[in-house]
Amino acid sequence: MTAASVMLLVGALLGATPLEQISAREAAGDDGGALAVAESWASIEPGSPYGHLEAARLGLKLGRSLETVDWHLRWAYALAPDNPRGLHLWGLLEEERGDLEGARGAQRKAIALRTDYLDAHRKLAALADRAGDWAEAEKELRYLIRAGDGDTGLKLQLARVQERSGRPGDAESTLSDLHRADPKNAVVTRALADLYTRTGRPQQAAALMKTLDPQKRTMRSLSASRH
Repeated sequence: MTAASVMLLVGALLGATPLEQISAREAAGDDGGALAVAESWASIEPGSPYGHLEAARLGLKLGRSLETVDWHLRWAYALAPDNPRGLHLWGLLEEERGDLEGARGAQRKAIALRTDYLDAHRKLAALADRAGDWAEAEKELRYLIRAGDGDTGLKLQLARVQERSGRPGDAESTLSDLHRADPKNAVVTRALADLYTRTGRPQQAAALMKTLDPQKRTMRSLSASRH
């Protein structure tokens, strides 16, 4: 029996599930130990896809052999072909292999099985951006924003995609909305100013950038101390 198998058995005796043990080890920074538990889980419960999925996820996270990750994911797929997480992880594996179209296809399948799978939407948005598919990138970014995951970074990405797709007016509208909501945000202000510059409005860009300059404080002169 391997050390990881012993850990898994001890954890079970203490009432912790394999997934809880993996989560605890990851939280403690012991990713290698978490992977060992996942691999033992996959070995001890060969009829369950979950140990294989965790082993694949952690293998990708740790940069382990892609062949081993492939093996785990093929087992998981054979056991649960409609598991969206397995397809999402397959997409990550395809991306590691350099097959961006295969990666995009896997993320689309994961989303088809679970429409609210935010990790798959995020990854598909990034892959579409890399491929220059501005329509798909915008579609996925808008979904994430509507789903409540619309932080400033995502909206900045949306503006960039809109500009690259030949719609600088829409990009300006997106950035202007962000700037009105948070006029002191330096990243947003610079992004909007840069857009003004690229669209032939340097004076407007300069005026906007001046709003970032710290106000000059008037320093009163101090008279010399008298002794």
